[in-house]
Order: sequence, then C-alpha cells, then structure tokens
Amino acid sequence: MICQRWIYRVGNSTVCVDNAFSWAGWAQERLRVNDETVQDSRGMFRTRQSYAEPWLTTIGEGELSVRMSARIMSIQCELLLNGEPLEPEAYMATRWAGPKNTWPVEENWRPARRGDFIALPKAEAAKG
Repeated sequence: MICQRWIYRVGNSTVCVDNAFSWAGWAQERLRVNDETVQDSRGMFRTRQSYAEPWLTTIGEGELSVRMSARIMSIQCELLLNGEPLEPEAYMATRWAGPKNTWPVEENWRPARRGDFIALPKAEAAKG
C-alpha cells in the first residue's frame, strides 16, 4: 500500500487526512482529529471521497469538510473550514504491506514532499 497523510492545524486541533491505495484497486481513507478517527472509508476502485464534520469556530458552529480525488499523477486533498481552504502544515508518506482496513504504525510515517504520490518518503529516498 502507498500511504499519504496531510496534517493541518485548525485552531487548537491537529487534523490528519490519510489516504492509502494499492495498484490492485484497493483504497482507504480516514479523517482524524487529535489522534481520534472521526471518519473512515474503504473500497475497490475509489477515485473520490469526501467527509463533513461539524466544527465549533470562534464565531459559532461551522463545518470542516474534506475532498480527496485521484489525479493522473497525484492524489489531491482539500480541507475547508466553512468553505475556506486551509493549507497543510506537513505532508507525510509511507509504504507498507499490512492487511486491508489497517494502517501503518505512527513510527513508519516519514516527511515527504507535497504531491509525491508514488515517491518514497524522504528518509527512504536518501538511502537509495
């Protein structure tokens, strides 16, 4: 599986959007807030996924929404708070051969360049 993570800071919360896929057509995604999974999905030949979560802002109730889509050479992830796009604070990647419906352990995630969807994480690329 090829895995990507987008990390966002939204107020006092850390929001992670994870995507994993295999060349055989399996894909899985999850939305985590402060290390707790709040949305989770998986299936064969998925090219799009979106989530929406209620979010309390300084001016009242709002919505945190995620849109992911497969592109020719990348996976695009967009996080919006009340319709306004937010920029990721960090981007991580890893590869692993775990069973479907599972995720790699946290220690296996490495910093990566944004948009590298099949590239090795930086630490592994430096070894090769």
